[in-house]
Amino acid sequence: MSEITVSAIVLRRKDSGESDRRLTLLTRELGKFDVVAKGAKKGGSRLSGSSDPLVAARMTLAKGKVNRFVTQSQPIASFRNIRTDFDRLSAALALVELYAAIVPFEEPFEEAFDLLLASLEALDGHPKAVVAAVWAELRLLDISGYLPPFDTCLSDGEGIREAEPWLSPRAGGYVNAADAIRYVDRFQTRAEVLVGLARTAELDSPPMNLKFADECLAALLPFWRHIAEMALPANESYVGEVRHAHL
Repeated sequence: MSEITVSAIVLRRKDSGESDRRLTLLTRELGKFDVVAKGAKKGGSRLSGSSDPLVAARMTLAKGKVNRFVTQSQPIASFRNIRTDFDRLSAALALVELYAAIVPFEEPFEEAFDLLLASLEALDGHPKAVVAAVWAELRLLDISGYLPPFDTCLSDGEGIREAEPWLSPRAGGYVNAADAIRYVDRFQTRAEVLVGLARTAELDSPPMNLKFADECLAALLPFWRHIAEMALPANESYVGEVRHAHL
């Protein structure tokens, strides 16, 4: 079997048979694809710790007739704060769920790998995990071509004029009140939320603070549902946790 070594982040895993795990990886070199970690379910396996979601490692992969197999793994980042803090862990698991849902399979996407690694580092080190999470989601929307125009009306090109403007994932962003009635998926938020989203989307790193960060995160979820067209349980749970904490 031919081998290749790649920089990889584990997006998700599921058990396969009695002792194996099937992993979805995002790699810098080859994009997103599935691999098999043989024996990883066994407690003493050298691949056991490397098969967890959020692991970032240099992995050596062997190509079989049907599957790729992990043969070696060397960690490249630990994300210690993420693994010891529930809020950071919830944010990180929600983020990799989005990557697993929308990044296409078997297509090299180096920018996505680099962004995910930077985003996990931000979630690990930022004093406010939810602020880093909002920034990370906006950057993913941007590089994937899905970033909505939050501060410009899609119908008439004008800026935000309502205190509680309307958003529609189907329309693609902010829509004025008169036109929003046409969209069954419309919902309202604060004008400050749209301004915060628009400004944060322009940044190369997370801001130290973001007003109404919990509402910004909640406003992004309907867009992710629309884009992914699948259930996003980790994101639903994380948004619920953040909103509850801010009550």
